[in-house]
Amino acid sequence: MRKITSILILVIFFNACDTNKDSKSKSDLKNTNNATETAKNKTEPIDTILHLPDSKDVLVLRTDFSSDNKWESICDMISNSGKELGFSPYVEYLSESEFEGMKMEMLIKRNENYKHLFIFLVDSISINHDENPILCIDLYEKPGDSFRVIPSEIWGVENNLSISNMDFEEFINTTD
Repeated sequence: MRKITSILILVIFFNACDTNKDSKSKSDLKNTNNATETAKNKTEPIDTILHLPDSKDVLVLRTDFSSDNKWESICDMISNSGKELGFSPYVEYLSESEFEGMKMEMLIKRNENYKHLFIFLVDSISINHDENPILCIDLYEKPGDSFRVIPSEIWGVENNLSISNMDFEEFINTTD
């Protein structure tokens, strides 16, 4: 009987040790997983989307930096648009390399500081196409809706959208 009791005590003891060992292993594994998650979270950028600055007028944002001459030419065409009719566009030009390559999706996600309902984007198509069509993006009613407008007609788009004389959808319906 003593032999059986001793064996039972040993079995219970070893069983207890194995259970404690499993608990430590699971705990260690959990701590390792937590450390891995923390390390993973530290290496992933928290917010890679840049915020637009507050501006008095609608922004003309440069995202293609392949040609300074083309950028300057486009800005001149925009500034002179509507003058022969007595109008002018109320825009601000923003050419900062931190916005290089910025896509429309990034703009419609982060615009807390930017109070205007739309933005003009001078991208690679604007720079490389013969007519320099500029992308006009809705940031308010249907964020992401867009159309292209040549620089000489920016004044009409900006003036009409800014005073709500026309809405974004009307411009989309009249463009190719």
